[in-house]
Amino acid sequence: MKNKIIKNISLILVVSLTSILGSRAQNIPAEQIHVHLQKNIYIAGEAILFKLYCINAGEQKLSNTSKVAYVELIGENGFPVAQTDIILENGMGEGGFVISSQLPTGNYAINAYTHWMKTSSPDFINFSPLFIFNNQNIDDSNYSNTKNLKSSFRDLKNNDLTLVKAEFKQEDVSINTKIEDANRILRISVKSNSPVVEETYKIVLQSRKGRILEKYFKFDQQNWELLLKTKDLKSSNYNISILNSESRLVKTAVIHLAKSHRGRFIEKPRITTNQRQKIKINLRLDELSYQNDSLFLSASIKLMEPNTPSIDIIDYMNLYSDFSADIGSYLDKNKQLSKLSWIAEGELETLWLNNSNSYSIDSLKYPEKEAYILEGQIKNRKTEQAFAGENIFLSKIGGYADINTFCTNDQGKFYFNLPLKKGLQDISIQVKGRDDLDLAFKLKDKFNSEGIAPIPWNNKKLKKEKLDFIKQQFENYRIRNIYKQENFHETIDTCLYRGQSNFYGKAKHFIKIDDYIRLDSLEEYFHEFISTVKIKYRKKKPYMNVFSPDDSRTLKQEPLILFDGLIISDASKILNKRSKDIDKIEVIPYEYYYGSSHLYGIINVTSKKKDCELDELPKNTERYYLPLFTKDVEFIKSQTKAQKNHPDYRTDLLWEPDITLSHNKDFELEFTTSDIKGEYELIVQGLSENGDPIVIKQRILIE
Repeated sequence: MKNKIIKNISLILVVSLTSILGSRAQNIPAEQIHVHLQKNIYIAGEAILFKLYCINAGEQKLSNTSKVAYVELIGENGFPVAQTDIILENGMGEGGFVISSQLPTGNYAINAYTHWMKTSSPDFINFSPLFIFNNQNIDDSNYSNTKNLKSSFRDLKNNDLTLVKAEFKQEDVSINTKIEDANRILRISVKSNSPVVEETYKIVLQSRKGRILEKYFKFDQQNWELLLKTKDLKSSNYNISILNSESRLVKTAVIHLAKSHRGRFIEKPRITTNQRQKIKINLRLDELSYQNDSLFLSASIKLMEPNTPSIDIIDYMNLYSDFSADIGSYLDKNKQLSKLSWIAEGELETLWLNNSNSYSIDSLKYPEKEAYILEGQIKNRKTEQAFAGENIFLSKIGGYADINTFCTNDQGKFYFNLPLKKGLQDISIQVKGRDDLDLAFKLKDKFNSEGIAPIPWNNKKLKKEKLDFIKQQFENYRIRNIYKQENFHETIDTCLYRGQSNFYGKAKHFIKIDDYIRLDSLEEYFHEFISTVKIKYRKKKPYMNVFSPDDSRTLKQEPLILFDGLIISDASKILNKRSKDIDKIEVIPYEYYYGSSHLYGIINVTSKKKDCELDELPKNTERYYLPLFTKDVEFIKSQTKAQKNHPDYRTDLLWEPDITLSHNKDFELEFTTSDIKGEYELIVQGLSENGDPIVIKQRILIE
């Protein structure tokens, strides 16, 4: 029977979502995202450009699990000021934000994550700090009251060759480190603004291999220091814990020594050039990779920034390989834990992370593998009860009958796949044949309501070197605006993506209205040309039923009626349409199984405009223009001929986010120097096919 064959096909169509949401036994590796920012200091109104590397935490290779990444620009209060979603292809994606001219001066952060990271391993959410200057609004009063901050950040600061984890505000103790004496000495400075007189503290230094050092000390005029020889520090990452006389942890910090045990760092000789010169730098696989596997890279050239708080992909992957995630967020859990293996007798040790590299999936924790998953919930608007265990439909409005069906769970939740295509998705979510209920539909926002925020900015601590750099950048930005010299442009994809094919395949009965003599009404076309559709009236209201040739009977249940892809319960909404506005009619005169739904025939009417023009939507229907991946920011690589006689005040000379090197494929970085003299820096970073990180740096002096 045809309906049995169709039933099997329909089950195949929904198997991908079922495998994601229905199997709790399936384990999927954790993910991490490294963000390569074009630069770290911005002027309000500029564009923040970035490249994402989504990494499989188990194999440390590019991940093919998630296909969508969520990126946010977070202010000092922990709330996002800009958000965008990025399509990931082979674990990589690129995009950007245009900074609002209204943002106040201060510290900001890029948070990047996938839905899989957000729900299964939120400690892996990326943090990339940056600074934004706004000459119109430099008042930091909005961020001065740290008591109102709902989020805090345990940051990684660039400190010579040492990256140091930021501090908890417990007993007002701070830990700072610095490499001195020609890289031979590590100085650990502990400071307390209010130490208890004569109290003995203890410092514990340990690595993954265990405890390295334990020393008791007392504060001398609020300070205490410890000097260690770097040759004795064999690991790249260490944890420092400060405990008081009651063995209570009052401070913890993570030290990451920048000596790479994984990855390849290449520093090329400095290039000296003049203004307005065309420069070409060739990247070849045989010069950059020992194993000759393909390299996936991104490159930027910017004016050297003072005290840049950035971390490259080598340091990022080495840090996570030792710690798995931020150790600080787990320390508070020790107070609630009973005596376990990591808690020694009479004192509290640091809890090293034992995060699994893989997690079981369920309806809340799922990766977006091949599509964007639209998640939501339906409730009765009056009673607030979940609309549970009912079939609902997602319809793609347009010239095709492209629908998906889902049976809501006990909480009234539903999940649908949407194609990974940029543009507006014209869709509707419907409950077929339940006009008696007043239902409320709520789509879930995939972004976090709050994020991992940077430390508040204090303009009194702005060093002269950084202040002079920002003033120069602002003047350059102002002159570029005068001459309308943009180095980026924002694009918005306004294409409307609708259904691409009929879910039922080829129709048994098909007529195109213009192929026949123009009749007065649409009902006459059904009577004259489509004998499998029966129209009857009850209390002057029309009803449609389908005659099934398989059973030689008219099916008593109502068929699925579609108009431009939208499910219609009231047949009069179609029959009242003018026949000259209709393009075609298609009919499936069989019982049809699709997903979890049993359909008693299908009637699909398509208008010539294909835009589902109705006076009002049917009850229990919500229609959405869902914008997916519609914004993009592109770097302008070269200046136009009209600008040649104008001053060139660019300090961002190159941004190439998509570089692939293979055996037969080199890549040439090409750029033109500007009128701004000074020291520039080329940074190329990325991953090999086998998961080995690589960083290339080169200074470029413009005289």
